[in-house]
Amino acid sequence: MPKVRTFLTSVLFAALSAGAAAQDFKSPIKIVVPFAPGGATDALARLLAPRLGKELSQSVIIDNRPGASGQIGTAAVKAAAPDGSTFLLALDHSVVIVPLITPSAGYDAVKDFVPVGQVARFQWIFAVPLSSAAKTLPEFVETVRKEPRLGNYGVPLIGGVPDIIGAAISRKADVAMEPIAFGGSGQMMPQLIGGQLASGVTGEPEGVTMHRGGKVRILAISGGKRSALLPDVPTFEELGFTGVNVNSFNAFFAPKGLPRPLAEKFNGALRTVLKDPEVQERIKDMSLELAPTDLDQAAAELSKSYTFWHTARKK
Repeated sequence: MPKVRTFLTSVLFAALSAGAAAQDFKSPIKIVVPFAPGGATDALARLLAPRLGKELSQSVIIDNRPGASGQIGTAAVKAAAPDGSTFLLALDHSVVIVPLITPSAGYDAVKDFVPVGQVARFQWIFAVPLSSAAKTLPEFVETVRKEPRLGNYGVPLIGGVPDIIGAAISRKADVAMEPIAFGGSGQMMPQLIGGQLASGVTGEPEGVTMHRGGKVRILAISGGKRSALLPDVPTFEELGFTGVNVNSFNAFFAPKGLPRPLAEKFNGALRTVLKDPEVQERIKDMSLELAPTDLDQAAAELSKSYTFWHTARKK
């Protein structure tokens, strides 16, 4: 009888051990960034990866998969096994907006991904070269009235907030605003700085850096309130351009089907990392607003973004 009891105990222990292993991460953990190295999302990933690795006791590597406004890397994560080996660090634009404007992307934000934690938020800015005579957005509108060709404005990606900004200016001022899409802010900003573009829209991280460096002039910013980083720059809403009360966010996602215990473990590690004063300072230096969430809050943020953009596309 003791031998039977010992055997059953061994079997039970092995089963429990196997169950625990099934709820652990695969090593190395891969963070897919759907943009080229050098941008704000890539910088975030490289800041967080080694610290997440330490918290999770796993090796964490970065896998840049740029292309098609983020859809190549995002689609790759959708196709990955939901076993804790692959995560996506992306903008809401890549996950939520791209499949709305490009059905061939082949993924759906809610059906195909598990949000495992938001990292930061940011607003969008509208800027002109320093050589521009326009010092304010109303002044810029007047220059477009006189020279309609100046209504062509640069955008770092197709669709989303940049399009909404152009539509808001067109609607309010009755001038034609036509977006010229580039393959990211890294390609667009030199054209704006050099004056080849009369204006451009980009994310706050890239815009603030250029503004502070005296390379562009920011005329307005999205969102419901002024940015602490740009207290002298009015919001579009303040200036009477409605429909631009919207921000964007960086967040981690996993393939649908990731076990809840793994999602909770990853989220807990992420929130611990985001409490680090050095990490907080580095994120602030990137002109991003720290915005950690638990799993339920992350899901709510995704649902809010999903509903907003589905509604916006129908208007």
